[in-house]
Amino acid sequence: MKSSRYNYSTYLPDGTLLLFNFYTLTLMALQGREAEIATAILDKPSTNFKKKEASNLKMFLGEKGFLIDDEIEELALLKVFHHASRFQRKNLGLTIIPTLGCNFSCIYCYETGKTCVMNRDIEASLSGFVKKRIQKGGSLSVTWFGGEPLLRMDVVSRLSAEFLRLCEDKDVKYSARIITNGYFLDENNTAKLLRAKVNEAQVTLDGPKEVHDQRRPLKGGGATFDTILDNVKKASKKMFISLRMNIDHTNRGRIVEMLDILSEAKMEKEVGFYLGQTSPYTDVCRDMAGSCLTNEDFSLLGLETMLAMIDRGFTFTFNMPRKKDQHCLAGNANSFVITPSGGIVNCWNDVDNPGKEIGHLMKPPTEMMKTVARQWSRRNPFEMECAGCLLLPICMGGCPYLHLRTGELACHSWRYHLKESLVFYYYLKKIRKEGEIIKEFKGAVESAKALKEISREHEN
Repeated sequence: MKSSRYNYSTYLPDGTLLLFNFYTLTLMALQGREAEIATAILDKPSTNFKKKEASNLKMFLGEKGFLIDDEIEELALLKVFHHASRFQRKNLGLTIIPTLGCNFSCIYCYETGKTCVMNRDIEASLSGFVKKRIQKGGSLSVTWFGGEPLLRMDVVSRLSAEFLRLCEDKDVKYSARIITNGYFLDENNTAKLLRAKVNEAQVTLDGPKEVHDQRRPLKGGGATFDTILDNVKKASKKMFISLRMNIDHTNRGRIVEMLDILSEAKMEKEVGFYLGQTSPYTDVCRDMAGSCLTNEDFSLLGLETMLAMIDRGFTFTFNMPRKKDQHCLAGNANSFVITPSGGIVNCWNDVDNPGKEIGHLMKPPTEMMKTVARQWSRRNPFEMECAGCLLLPICMGGCPYLHLRTGELACHSWRYHLKESLVFYYYLKKIRKEGEIIKEFKGAVESAKALKEISREHEN
């Protein structure tokens, strides 16, 4: 046997050895003699350990992926899974833009402000596209995006009803979510979304009221914070809400205040919360570049934020390691972003850039479309420096859009503070495990009390 190329180890101050495998996402905490034996095994895995304690531990390390058979090549397996996921046809993913119009005027918006709206002809063509693409026993996942998609709730409702009908006919699993600024996420629209089987929403709040309202005002001016917070508080009782706070140097110091506002509203167990890294994705938002955080700075800020979230009892934390066959849907041959005019692009950063279309719902492909499609298809994390990275299984080359645009890699945030991230992950798992034990104990106590009451009733 040999040690996995994706093993990582570090010690806690109390001498506990943490072992983590980025391929299997297995975390082990060992102390004393066990830690010494594990280190010896991983250093010389071909050694035949005769003592039962060592042989059992070696077997366990093999079961959890820290040791692998000599003939196994993990990088080759990652390539196979990556290729299979990238070019599969059974599961269709769509990001649909009903309109490029928006009621907000965000200071960092990367879109140009066009107001194109999807018409009935495009809707019909999109329905035909879906009918042709979905496969029996597969899945269809839809993300509604914009502009502001709730400006055209009518389009969302009509297309959702059609998708649900098509999926029922072909026994296809359906899921949907929406990315919205939250201003129109009132009780009426929440009910409509739920009827359309949209059960998850991402909403942005960029800090306390005075910060958010300056960064994300209504077009023509006007506050938005209070309306959004009230909408989210009500909607989170019926669907999962993920709150995003876009961060740069101007508001990084207001994160804890935002968490306290959510805690005071008793939303810490109702919503998810995570940080978004503001980046100058397009020429439209290039003037924000000077305010953007470096990847390393953003990584450390994420750790600090998670500590603050745990202190305040937030249930849903972010940035936990998750194995990926590809970085995002932009690299998937069966995932598409559909613009209001019927254009097909790979990434939602290109929704209002016809020059980046790889196809069209109602037009034949052009040479330009074929060229753009080839640019995306040629990107291969296994032919980049990423191939030798320890974090490849959870990153898969980073954001393909930024890499194609700038030539620079947008690496996973764990890369910049690996030890600190793993130690935090360990403590988070430990807290959750202790919470489960306490919950089980409370349950056992309650059961015992109930049995005792029943016994008393019988005696009487």
